[in-house]
Amino acid sequence: MTYVNKDLARTLEQQHKRSVRGLFLKIQGLNNDCTLLRKRLEPQINLAVYKNAIDYVNQFVSHTTILNLKFITNTQNLEVAVLHVLLLAHILENEDRSAFEYEHHLLQEYILEIFALNDHAKALYTNHQEKMLHYTKSQPT
Repeated sequence: MTYVNKDLARTLEQQHKRSVRGLFLKIQGLNNDCTLLRKRLEPQINLAVYKNAIDYVNQFVSHTTILNLKFITNTQNLEVAVLHVLLLAHILENEDRSAFEYEHHLLQEYILEIFALNDHAKALYTNHQEKMLHYTKSQPT
């Protein structure tokens, strides 16, 4: 009987490792998608206007910036992905919606994908959204 329990435990552990690895890969994919979307927007917008929002997001990105994500610890971090879509949402809210309708649609899909990752993601998004709004309003322009 003990042998069966060890075998079952090993199988369950392997399944758990695969599901966790899959979650991290989904987060990394979403961060990559956000980076591509941001690079698509960059020629048409002035990022200097969003310096305060970028500075807020950069507080939570280790050893680099949101504009230059390099490390796997950042690209596979749920909080970084949430902040990435939050920054893009902030940028698109302040730009002409008709000029960026396709990008806005893509961003909404990314937000829904992040919310589907786990229950914590939506609360994290809302919390950071409020804090970022307060931060950007309190900074001198």
